[in-house]
Amino acid sequence: AVVSTQSTGAQKVSELKVDESEHRLVLEALDEAKDPKRKCYQLVGGVLVERTVEQVKPNLKNNSDKISALISSLDKNLNSKEKELIDFKEKHGIKVKGEDAVDSGQKKEDSKPSGVLYLN
Repeated sequence: AVVSTQSTGAQKVSELKVDESEHRLVLEALDEAKDPKRKCYQLVGGVLVERTVEQVKPNLKNNSDKISALISSLDKNLNSKEKELIDFKEKHGIKVKGEDAVDSGQKKEDSKPSGVLYLN
């Protein structure tokens, strides 16, 4: 359950980072607009609404800031959950099969080859 929660949380953070990037691109485009009274369109609840740059820009900036804060909060939460999971695994001696393969793969690279058969 904890692993699936972590996975879901990581996926949500990834989606939010894409949203944050899109907000940043739109804000940069709006910064280039010379006339604050210029028309622009904003999608609100599935409806495209005509507004001006000066009306849209503050809302967009506010949303971008909220997304950044949410990403930061979720990252902290994910990191703490990951630490809890690692501590729990160590405390109870739990090993996950996929994680063992990664660890042993790194150890095999460091050790000398043994039992290798060479054919010509």
